[in-house]
Amino acid sequence: MDTYKGSGVSPGIGLGKFYVIKNDIDFSIPKKFSFEESQKKLDERYENSINGLKNDNREDEAEVLSAYRLLLNDPEITEMINDEQNLSEIYKVFTETSDQMLNFEDEYFRQRAEDIISIGKEIIFTMQDVISDKKLIEDVIIFADDLTPNDTSSLDLTKVNGFVVSNAGPTSHAVIVAKNLGIPCVINFDISTINLNQDKNVVLDGDSGEIFIDPNPEVLERVEEGLAKINKLKEIYNLESIQALDIDLRANIGSNEEINAYNDELIKSVGLFRSEFVYIDKSSKPNLEEQIEINNKLSSKFSETIVFRTLDIGGDKQVPYLNLPKEENPFLGVRGIRYSLMEENLFREQIVSILNSDLNKKVKIMFPMVSIVDDFLEAKKIVLEESEKLNVKTPPLGIMVETPSVALNANQYVDHIDFFSIGTNDLIQYTYAADRGLASLNKYQDPLDTGVLKLIRNVIEIGMENDIEVSVCGDMASDRDASIILYLLGLRVFSIAPSQGPNIIKSLIHAKDNLSNIKIEEILSSSDSQSLRKLIS
Repeated sequence: MDTYKGSGVSPGIGLGKFYVIKNDIDFSIPKKFSFEESQKKLDERYENSINGLKNDNREDEAEVLSAYRLLLNDPEITEMINDEQNLSEIYKVFTETSDQMLNFEDEYFRQRAEDIISIGKEIIFTMQDVISDKKLIEDVIIFADDLTPNDTSSLDLTKVNGFVVSNAGPTSHAVIVAKNLGIPCVINFDISTINLNQDKNVVLDGDSGEIFIDPNPEVLERVEEGLAKINKLKEIYNLESIQALDIDLRANIGSNEEINAYNDELIKSVGLFRSEFVYIDKSSKPNLEEQIEINNKLSSKFSETIVFRTLDIGGDKQVPYLNLPKEENPFLGVRGIRYSLMEENLFREQIVSILNSDLNKKVKIMFPMVSIVDDFLEAKKIVLEESEKLNVKTPPLGIMVETPSVALNANQYVDHIDFFSIGTNDLIQYTYAADRGLASLNKYQDPLDTGVLKLIRNVIEIGMENDIEVSVCGDMASDRDASIILYLLGLRVFSIAPSQGPNIIKSLIHAKDNLSNIKIEEILSSSDSQSLRKLIS
């Protein structure tokens, strides 16, 4: 058995035969069609695929292909190509454009560089009239340097139990397809380092990023145990368990794909709707009608409370077409509500999209990155004005608790807000003063640090004293050990990654049945996180 490690980006365990897709271009094959003819053929193919995906409610994939169409017809690329060039020269235009985009500071453009290469390959294959026809006769794990839309559309995806893709980012076409269809996927693994000519079984773990080629009986047993554990968890994941715990379980939603694929009958509320994805996934600002359409779609999926976080960009979330200032330290700069108040028209339009949509009757609006009371009051004033203009009731308004200063001074907000939602990812980051995006600083991201827990407990306590709802919508709420501690600290509203529902319910049942004697003071006085984990084990 050979074991390898990449980055898991689509969860789950897959078992299948080793299957390689090679997208190497054979320039010795002569061109059959001109560039202009091929461009038209490929554009039509994309358009047909987009319409088919939309009919199947696979909006995320449709949006990716729409972006491909824009790049395919981008005059900055096409004007550099003429019919006197040979195939290698034409392909060079795409590779050089991709290389230029890789040098951009903005992450959005760096990820689009991958798309440029895919389009370049597809246009060459179209000019050569090379048809991708991959017949799958058994369940497989796909290994590829990259996967173009033509590759995935030509595959029988019912027989694909996993993707391992070398040249793919978290927003690439292959990853979107994997997440949308529930296929485990691993990236950041160089497939050229392994033997590609083998006929062996593969186990793929889309959570850990582990790849097992020719798995031994122990690994296969682990797969069976994992599947059995999932089935057992489902048995305790029911309405009665949730009611017995006296908790409110909500979903974190952050993409079109997640809205479309959502099917958890037990979670009927959204604790965090990351509205920025509507902006990040587009090449230009979405208009009011597009925003309302997304809001209505979300409303149709969830019958109860929907906590709508207004635009949270800046920091690690950059949007190229918006007027974001260049900053040496964007995590400490213009982000979240700070940006919305600077771009008031953009903010007002987002508020109007909420008030004009089906969300309005069940929505709560939450402002991110509030660090002083005045920011909240200014944002609240805008919501009140727009509500009055439309003659609708103003929704409940709350804040994300993401900075130590707000957590320590939560009592300053109680006369103004309707709820608190603790964003633990940023709260931990700012408590440690360590960028959560840097793997080298992982040791400074411990959610069970007592300093972090004291901040969270203070907010919970102030919420209880003033009858103000407190929820946690960061990753801590979806973590087994952390969720137990949060429950023991008094938290009762958990906003989680929906896939973690069964795990979290199991953890909280353990906390309620076996750990209720643990005192809050005992938790907060623990010497370190390891001692705390032993306490709750």
